[in-house]
Amino acid sequence: MNHSEFFAALKQGSIGGCYLFEGEEEFTKRSALKALREKIAGGDFAAMNSTRLIDPAPDALIAAAETLPFLSDRRFIEVRDSAMLTAGKAKDYDEDSAVRRLDDYLDQLPDTAVIVFFVRGKADGRKKLYQALKKKAQIVAFDPLDDRELARWIAATLKRDGKKISQAACQRLWFSAGRDLTLLNNELGKLSAYAGERDEVTEEDIAAVCVQSTEYKVYDMADTLLSGQGGKALRMLEGLLRDGEERLMLLSLLGRQCRQLCYARAMAADGSQQGEIAGKMGLPGFVVRKLLDTARAYTQAQLADMARLCLDTEYLVKSGQLMDAGALEKVMLQILSMREANRYG
Repeated sequence: MNHSEFFAALKQGSIGGCYLFEGEEEFTKRSALKALREKIAGGDFAAMNSTRLIDPAPDALIAAAETLPFLSDRRFIEVRDSAMLTAGKAKDYDEDSAVRRLDDYLDQLPDTAVIVFFVRGKADGRKKLYQALKKKAQIVAFDPLDDRELARWIAATLKRDGKKISQAACQRLWFSAGRDLTLLNNELGKLSAYAGERDEVTEEDIAAVCVQSTEYKVYDMADTLLSGQGGKALRMLEGLLRDGEERLMLLSLLGRQCRQLCYARAMAADGSQQGEIAGKMGLPGFVVRKLLDTARAYTQAQLADMARLCLDTEYLVKSGQLMDAGALEKVMLQILSMREANRYG
């Protein structure tokens, strides 16, 4: 099941005896763990009815599950970092025999215990315990939220502070700060405080107080370059390099933006509207508007040449035919020369 199905079942009071929580969306995964723990072992005796085990041997896990809850119907057992579900080998027990023991035990798990195997990221699907849990547990996949889910989550989080936000502002927020919910949760707290007595968080608020992801900083640098502000773009590049970013990664992202310019202009020339282009490219509307504005300064052939230049240079660096030092700067200067040629041609 996915995270939405899990929360819906929990709300209805449908709780299984054993779960595996896996997936890349850690914030939602931790929220689900907390909600399940509170549902099972909340109240005055929560600490006595909740146990966390780190890569436990079977005896320790079974002992915890067999311990009767104190003035409660069930105990909550959280299993973290089990070597039986992740890469590497167990240190204190034989994995094969441990899996066989747990496989047998899960058939007779008492209804007084709920076990959650909690994995950072994705579990290793090749592991024998994973295969056993597919048959005897509920596996909950916590995947990154899509655009619609993310917008709902942002709106719901701000609503708790009495704030609202437009769809366009939502898009600018996750495009600027990234889609990691832990980071976004912190940013939303800052935005609520910054908005003060106002009931709506605006795009201007986001620009004023929110952190910018590396990807957004590169987008901003590329946009500055492609708009003809060469000196400013090179200064922005220096800042990114001081922050430890790799030239090859920056070149790759610049190439991607050049390809986006090329695709957006070509689709617009074929009669596609901005909304249609945004949908096909998977980009926020304001980004597509900016791409189309920037693309007007170049011919379609130049945009294709710029994208090819970035791709060819990246290949030469990766194959060892060109040193990465200076390669990105050379590409940036060549792109500037194309724009200047249009101005004075």
